Amino acid sequence: MSGSVVLLLAAALWATGTNIAPDAVTRATQGFNTYSGELTYLTDGLTPDNSEQPGVFAWPTKGNLVFQFEDPRLVAGVRLRIGTDAGSYAAIAYLGAVFDSSGQTETTAGSFVADVYDTDFQADHWVELMFPDETLTDYIELMTESGAEIYEVEILSVGQVPSAIPAVSWGAVKIK
Repeated sequence: MSGSVVLLLAAALWATGTNIAPDAVTRATQGFNTYSGELTYLTDGLTPDNSEQPGVFAWPTKGNLVFQFEDPRLVAGVRLRIGTDAGSYAAIAYLGAVFDSSGQTETTAGSFVADVYDTDFQADHWVELMFPDETLTDYIELMTESGAEIYEVEILSVGQVPSAIPAVSWGAVKIK
């Protein structure tokens, strides 16, 4: 992909909303879904696009991540920077779901809000999982049913005006 196409894509996505993934409590489901890497890699801003040594969060088989917010948010979608091990992905938005003590998502009747899927299995690119308009959620579950390498997760909000001073993650500050 040419540099100008990447810049245009980034500008279009920036216009959609700001990345609120760092505001969420992020957890990986536990049990049979083993992973390598650190959860902090998912929101440190470092990807193969901008760093020579970005951290990667990887599942050898399948896994689930959850992003939980204190208050409901209008969310446009989820973006993932995928590595060489690409999988299929689903993002499911809930309102009122909880991450229980056994490390799984617990839902109630009526807590489902929206879901979106990507089954392209394309490596080394950004995957966009865009929710329907006006998706209000306080809990997003990101799933893969196959192995996956993920460098970054962005949750794009709706209706928040970006600051004139762009946010910089601690991962980006450390490399400067």
